[in-house]
This record gives sequence, C-alpha cells and structure tokens, in this order.
Amino acid sequence: MLVAGLLVVVLMVGVGLFVRFGGRGEPATVEAPVVPGFGGTYVEGALGAPSTLNPLLARTQAEQDLARLLFRGLTRVDGSGTAQPDLAASWSVSDDGLTYTFTLRDDARWHDGEPVTAQDVRFTVGLVQDPEFPGDEALARFWRGVVVSVPSADTVVFQLLEPFAAFPTYAALPIVPKHLLGGVLARDLADDPFASQPVGTGPFRFDNRQDDGQVVEITLRAYEDFPGGRPYLDQVVFRYYEDVERVLEALRDGSVQGTGAVPAEQLLRPGVLPKGAIVYASPMPGYTALFFNMRDPLFASADVRRAIDLALDRERIVKGPLDGRAEVGFGPIPVTSWAYGPPGLVHDPQAAKDLLEAAGWNDADGDGVRERGASRLSFSLLVNDDDPERVAVAQEIVGQLQRIGVQAVVQPMPATEVSGALASRQFSAAIFGWHSATGDPDCYHLWHSAFADEGLNFTGWRNREVDTLLTEARQTPEQDKRRELYARFQEVFAEQVPAIPLYYPRYYFAVDADVHGVEPVPIIRPSDRLDGLARWFVETSGAATATP
Repeated sequence: MLVAGLLVVVLMVGVGLFVRFGGRGEPATVEAPVVPGFGGTYVEGALGAPSTLNPLLARTQAEQDLARLLFRGLTRVDGSGTAQPDLAASWSVSDDGLTYTFTLRDDARWHDGEPVTAQDVRFTVGLVQDPEFPGDEALARFWRGVVVSVPSADTVVFQLLEPFAAFPTYAALPIVPKHLLGGVLARDLADDPFASQPVGTGPFRFDNRQDDGQVVEITLRAYEDFPGGRPYLDQVVFRYYEDVERVLEALRDGSVQGTGAVPAEQLLRPGVLPKGAIVYASPMPGYTALFFNMRDPLFASADVRRAIDLALDRERIVKGPLDGRAEVGFGPIPVTSWAYGPPGLVHDPQAAKDLLEAAGWNDADGDGVRERGASRLSFSLLVNDDDPERVAVAQEIVGQLQRIGVQAVVQPMPATEVSGALASRQFSAAIFGWHSATGDPDCYHLWHSAFADEGLNFTGWRNREVDTLLTEARQTPEQDKRRELYARFQEVFAEQVPAIPLYYPRYYFAVDADVHGVEPVPIIRPSDRLDGLARWFVETSGAATATP
C-alpha cells in the first residue's frame, strides 16, 4: 500500500516485473545513480493515431501526449496542483485578485527560431474565445470571461470578472504561434497545415509522420535550444496501434520501449510484459467515493452517514476488489494536493453499531437489517456497469455494511443512466469518481449550496460555513491562507460526511529498465508523465543501452 506522504517500492518476485510507486511529489527509486549521456531514441507504443497535432484541439490521450512534448503554456502545473513558471518567468496578482500580470522569459523561442511574444499569448486566447472555436467548449467558456491586454512585448495582463485563485493553473493553456497562424480563423484550425506540421516551444520538435498502412509512426527530435536544456534523447518515436494487444506484443518483441496506453489490470498481469519491464504508478488528483443523497430521509441523519463511514474498511476495499491499484481515501481533497490534510481515518464497526443504536436503529425482528419505526436501514447503491472494479467495490461495501445491520443493494446501470440519476437527484446512494482538471483543490462546484439543486453538488449538502470556506478559498491568492481554509473544510466534511471518499487513483505506465531517469511523480493528467521525458536517457557515461 502507498501510505500518504511515504514512498513504497514493490518487487513482484517471479514475474520479472518491478512496480515503482511515486509519493507526494517525490520519486521512488531502487537503483544506484546512473550518469546520463546524450543520444539515442525512446520508442513509445500508443493507441489510436492522432488526428491533429494542434494542442488547442487535442482531445485523445495520443494527441495530448504529443502536445505535452511539443508545446508549453505560460505555466505548468506540478503534481501538487501548484502552478510553476514555464513560458512565463514570473507573475503577480493585484490586491483585489482581479488582475494577473505575466512576464515572459526572454529566452523562449519557437522551434523555427522566432521569439515567443505577448502577442502570441493574446492571439492564442483569442482563438479559444472565438464563438466558432472547434475545441473543448468548457475551456472556451472559461476564457471568454477573461480580458487580455499586452502593454509590452514581454508582458501579458489578464483581467478577470471575479477573483479566482486557481487562475495560474489555467494559464497552462498551450500557446500557439501568431506568426504562423495569424491569418487562420478559429473555425479552420483543424484543416490548416499547422495541425499536421506544428511548430511549438517544447523540449521536442516535430520531425515527420509515416504510415505504412499498418502502423502510424510520429517522430520528434530534441530541440537543441530548449531553455530548460537540451533533452538527453536525440529523438522520441510514437508508434500507434489499433488495440491494446498489439501494443503489448510490441513491448514483448522490443518494437517499443514503453507505453501509457494499457489499463493497469492488464499491465500488472503476470507474464504480460517482458522481463525487466518496470511499471510506474503515479498518483492523480481525484477520488472515487460513496455519495449520499441527503434529500433521502434515510441519509438526512448525520448519524447514519457517520455510522457507514465508521463501518467501511477502505484498506480492505483497496487490497481486495482493487488488488492494491489505488490509495486509501481519507478526505475530499486529493492526497496529491498541497491542501491535503484531512482528520485521521477511523475504522470502527462497533462504534458504528453503537451510533446507530443510540439513534434508535435496532434489529428488533432479528432479520439482520436495522429498523426505526416503519423505516428499514436499506438502500439502493447505484454504480456504472461498465466498470467491473467499481461494481466489485460496491459488492464489498454491501458485505461490510451487512455486518452492522445495514442493507445495501447494488444497482448496476449504464454510465449515462447513473449520470442522469445524479443530475435529476433520483438516487439514494451512488459510487462515482471525480477528477480535478487542473490539480487545484478548488471544489466549489462540488460542495457549495448554490449547486445543490442544479449542478455538481449531487448530495444536496447545504452548510453555511462550508459555503463561506469554499468561496474565500477560491478568491484568496495566498496559498497559506487557502490551506487553512481547506483544512477547516476537510474537518467539517469529516463531521458531516456528505460522501465517503474510498480511494485515490494512480496512473500506471510501463517503461523498459534500460530507459533511465523515469520518475513516477504525482501527475494531473496521463500526459503529464511525459513532463520529465527531457531527462530520460538511454545513453550512459561510457556505455550505450541498446534501442530498437
């Protein structure tokens, strides 16, 4: 198990497979330092060839992986959800929290040698704001509320409609070159030649795309003048296959050296990977939880919710149905976040029984289910049927609750129907997941009362203190103050239990042991695993590792 704040390295003996777990911002390692050298190639196996290389239009993982290596934003977001400088050297925020001023670094260049300017930033935001922008509509809606001005060639000013402390994480929007796309309308971005032959600012530049009718191959080359230093690798090759089995075959026969496209349950299966392959596990900012509908009379009582919380053994859930492929959940702020700090987790079935009995819930007729008056402590538990692991988790929960006299009946249904039941508030309890899009701990839309009837606060939780805490936390730029506000929010959440976070996800990817410098640090999106690829290497001091 990966305990919060600790690093755990697991060796699966007998199958030739290492699993390395990353902790909160730190890599796990079991090998002696190896001195890197320049040169060589890394080949990654992926699924589904990308249809565009324009980062503003990237939707699939294949497209996002390439965008991560070819382009950069004003900021980049680390695994804790903190914005770090990227194309921007620094930024500041006004006292009222409405104005953000970014200063560009003076050594940022496009792959064709042209300097990156503030005009590129304004142009990029303008494309996203355009009513005919063909990319992510949620992204467009966010940026349409921002006014951009350019007081100088290296300065960009963003004016917000209201204070928003997470704005620097949104400034990770990949910037595209005005000098190449300035004459292109937003609606025509997908058809412009730039979408197939991009020019970016990342550590690798586009070289070529080949298609032999069976496998599509895209080659990137190291960008020699990258401000962060030339990557160790000379080139990175992505080979795209039709299905997971072909990716695994390519790993076994040595055609590729790694992949981020294979589900964990297959990646960790004994004998699937070649001997010496390393599977890395990076924590991600999200959770799967048991959500209560507090409009249901059964769950209007905090005592019932607390009792269920006390009864659930999260460690057993993670070790059992999930086979250890997640981290035990403790609270509504992901374990990777800089704001993480929930009260200690307590598993005490006897205390759960005592709490229910004190609240008048008893099993008078001896049928194993508690009653209070005409009400039985029984409910339906919705879960999406396209996720066998989640269904298994639901069944485990049923067994654990049965021991304290609570009857839960698993109700699997298509994901669309689960979403519909949540949106219409027609459910008693449900298991579903949430993932932070930017890594910032802002969870205003999930738990504020304003969204209890319509929006993402499916539980209907209404708490004035929480409303104040979440509003202040998203409007306060100072991270220390925000941490205090989120700490109190987590305390109230633990007291009221509108939902029970069960486990936090990890993202698994495999890389050959001959590829060095790989670190399973926490990530926001799967493509973030490639952030460190500029530091990966296959050439070592005095010796070269064979490559395909």
